Amino acid sequence: MTQKIVHNSPSHQIEKMKNQHKFNLNTAWKFIKEDVNEASNPHFDDSNWETVSLPHTFNDKDTFDNFMEGGHNGERSMYTGKTWYRKTFQLEEIDKGKKVFIEFEGARQAADVYINGKKLEGKSENGFIPFGYDLTPYIHFGTDKENVLAVMVDNTFPYKAEGTDDVLSWHDSHWHPTHGGLWRNVYLHLKDKLHITLPLYSFLKTQGTYVYASDITDNTATITVEAEVANEYDTAKQVDCVSDVFDRDGNIVLSMKDTRIVEAGKKILFRSDAQMKHPHRWSPQYPYVYTVKTKLYTEGELTDDTETPLGIRTFEFTSDQGFFINGQPLKLKGWGQRPTNEWAGLGAAYPNWMHGFMFDLMKDAGGNFIRWGHSAGAPVDIELADKYGLITIQPGVDGEGSTVGGVYSDVAYKIRAQAFRDMIIYFRNHPSILIWEGGNQSVPEPEAKTLRAIADTWDPNGMRAYAHRRSNLTMADYIDVSIGTEGSWELKSKGKPIVEGEYNREEAARRVWDRYTPGYENYETSPGSAYNLTSEEFAKNQAKHFEKISHPAHCGGANWIFSDSTSHGRVYSEVSRVSGQVDGVMLPKEAFFTTKTIYREDPQVHIIGHWNYKEGTVKDIYVMSNADEVELFVNGVSQGFGSKSHSYLFTFEKIHWESGTIKALAYNQNKEGIAVQEKKTTGEAAAVKLTPITGPEGFKANGSDIVLLDAEVVDADGNRVPIFEGHIDFTIEGPAIWRGGYNSGKEGSTNHTYLDIEAGINRVAIRSTLTVGVIQITAVVDGLKTDSISVESIPVPIEHGLSTELPSLQEGKLGEEPPIGNGPSESSPLAETEAEESQLITDFSYSGIEEVGGVKGTVNIGDRIFIDREYEFQFLMEPILGSDYIQLANNEKNYKALDLIHFTVTKEADVYIAHDDRLSRPEWLLEDFNETKRKVIVDETLHTVFQQTVQAGTTLTLGGNQDETNETNCNMYVVFVKETVS
Repeated sequence: MTQKIVHNSPSHQIEKMKNQHKFNLNTAWKFIKEDVNEASNPHFDDSNWETVSLPHTFNDKDTFDNFMEGGHNGERSMYTGKTWYRKTFQLEEIDKGKKVFIEFEGARQAADVYINGKKLEGKSENGFIPFGYDLTPYIHFGTDKENVLAVMVDNTFPYKAEGTDDVLSWHDSHWHPTHGGLWRNVYLHLKDKLHITLPLYSFLKTQGTYVYASDITDNTATITVEAEVANEYDTAKQVDCVSDVFDRDGNIVLSMKDTRIVEAGKKILFRSDAQMKHPHRWSPQYPYVYTVKTKLYTEGELTDDTETPLGIRTFEFTSDQGFFINGQPLKLKGWGQRPTNEWAGLGAAYPNWMHGFMFDLMKDAGGNFIRWGHSAGAPVDIELADKYGLITIQPGVDGEGSTVGGVYSDVAYKIRAQAFRDMIIYFRNHPSILIWEGGNQSVPEPEAKTLRAIADTWDPNGMRAYAHRRSNLTMADYIDVSIGTEGSWELKSKGKPIVEGEYNREEAARRVWDRYTPGYENYETSPGSAYNLTSEEFAKNQAKHFEKISHPAHCGGANWIFSDSTSHGRVYSEVSRVSGQVDGVMLPKEAFFTTKTIYREDPQVHIIGHWNYKEGTVKDIYVMSNADEVELFVNGVSQGFGSKSHSYLFTFEKIHWESGTIKALAYNQNKEGIAVQEKKTTGEAAAVKLTPITGPEGFKANGSDIVLLDAEVVDADGNRVPIFEGHIDFTIEGPAIWRGGYNSGKEGSTNHTYLDIEAGINRVAIRSTLTVGVIQITAVVDGLKTDSISVESIPVPIEHGLSTELPSLQEGKLGEEPPIGNGPSESSPLAETEAEESQLITDFSYSGIEEVGGVKGTVNIGDRIFIDREYEFQFLMEPILGSDYIQLANNEKNYKALDLIHFTVTKEADVYIAHDDRLSRPEWLLEDFNETKRKVIVDETLHTVFQQTVQAGTTLTLGGNQDETNETNCNMYVVFVKETVS
């Protein structure tokens, strides 16, 4: 299909473009998926290259289509290597003499940038943090002169820092899918030589504006604006820097000014402050964001302006009473999410409004919190968190541990530290960010010291906390908050508050309702799977797992993860890691709705599953509700009240299925009905129903916009048939590119004009081209009535390769402004610290499925080995006799995790691992422990003892019992710790 750029912009938009100084550079790039000699040459012929628009990934066609490899590796059967992008644009002659900057919101994994054949200094290798360049010395002005931008983008795996053998650990599908490309927005900035700098430290060495509130009281707040101003004229300039604070209605509520002399060729920091009266406070319930517009004047002439968000809030993380914002207690409830936000059919690159689509889901479910793991969320995601009211943990770039496979590297760490600095400078004005995350694990002390210093240097007035996940004793001197895992609370004894980073890491696909649904009666996941859950089991387990963070002293935190991901895979029979509350096209699972009953404050009730079963089916029915009691009805007949467990789960045993209606009625303490839900038995499948979803401004012909299409199978009354599974074919006509969807448990299902309906519905995507027109889509399922819809793409203003239309964002709902609270109580007792039998092992945490016995002191012959078996220690030789030990569950012998056990040893000690001789040794055991000749007998089976001597304060993280194998005739390993005798 021939694509052309539409030049039918209204005249007023063209005039706006001439006065505008930020332009959208996303449209109409040339792209080739190979390394091409001379591609940076401006005269190179790229006419046979593909035309693409940004955001773009070259892995949209080869992802979500292969089963996870297991071993936490994620999907690796995709293109990795060097690619090239080229973009041609022109600038007006009238702009000659201005400064020209380019801003990339991100490039994965690495990028070299050329302008008109000149390679720009600075290679971006972190993949996630915005960066920019000064193009001015190499730019041609005049619409008859082309400027050619060329970018080499490399997602080679494993990616090594340029000129070294140092692998950058976060560029790994273990942590983030290796989707390469210019996967975020790109902007061109035209500025006067006297200008406010951009917050792009690499590779401009500039910091932009820094806006913050201090001395916040019930009635006032001091607002400070710091703006870095550059004078690139040949003469000094007297400059007025004026900052106006606008409320949400566009009214100026505060003005301030600073006047300075800026010498030629210098940059200085302007600073002004003023007191605001009756400020609105930002909070998840009331995400009020002011806009600060800063302008530069010299000799009365405006030379530059910029806008910065401002949110006024106070907050406190406490170790005994949880989290407070604006003096009000608030339990943090939300999700961890990959910063790639990958989507089947689209990969990690799609328009801004689709990020808003995800935030709408999060907010609807009652979420107020998000942790980006383990690298920085995108600019659009942080801005949306501001607008929607999601408190955010923002990291820099990280995998886990130190910089190269957990081992320190000067080269890799330098890149990581610079990325952390760049991230803070870029995002420090966003009110939603309350925590800077220094790492997904503890790091060596020099690293912790450096990262903490970066946060303190570049955000000294943001009041934000600094944190690490899995913090050891060394980290106690540097962190403000500990980020937990599966309910762990590291450094509790040191008084560090806890925010959960990864609870409920179970997995279940959306399509698998339960073991009573036709076709799934004998459902099992693949051999070697870490979990064997149906959607029903995954959904009801949300209540059990939430208990891990429900203690009033716990600040709350993140359910792991929000959407299914192609990274960190553990189940070979799935094309993604199915830990999400929604699937790979963000269709909600039952777990989404049950989490909603926990997270929302208004009355909620949800019947897990459907009501379409075979005659004679008798099964337990599970209902989740935040009410006090729930009564169940089948065809109007009461089945009684459910037994309540885990605070939110109501179980109704042995309910006989009858065609008709099942209803759950929730009651408060006064026996008043406060919430109700009904589900009905649907009729036979009769028709296909298509529903388009576009951005709030319609389907734009910019080459990168998306229309989503929900394809349902419905009965004669238009109700979705929840158990329908079957083949569906699509046809498409008009100026658009079919991107399709996927099937979660089926290889090779992406990028086709056909797929399978799962649980009555599936979702596909269609990408726009640069041509305006009507797109007609028809969906056919054999034996059912077909459906057709049309979607019209609309023009976008493009002139000289630039667009005046910047990517737009949805606005969150403001709600009612809550009162300001009094904060933590001074007389509240400290949170209870559970007494551990061991004085040698502290901060023990466990991320497996089963309950564990925990830490036991002074092991002797006859003690119980596992909590779920009657096995006893029959013989224990010195030096193991008298050790402290960890009592696990033997049922975890096949569970696979990298961080199954985590604990700190308080004194110099020997750590012993007794591992079953029938098993291959896991990699972590061989790397960190030495094999000895000692043996331990477990159920008449020999276990070889491995040993490591550690110093006081050492924190250990132990992995699973097996790596790739799934041997069932074996035992779980046993951990012993004994103080070293001098």
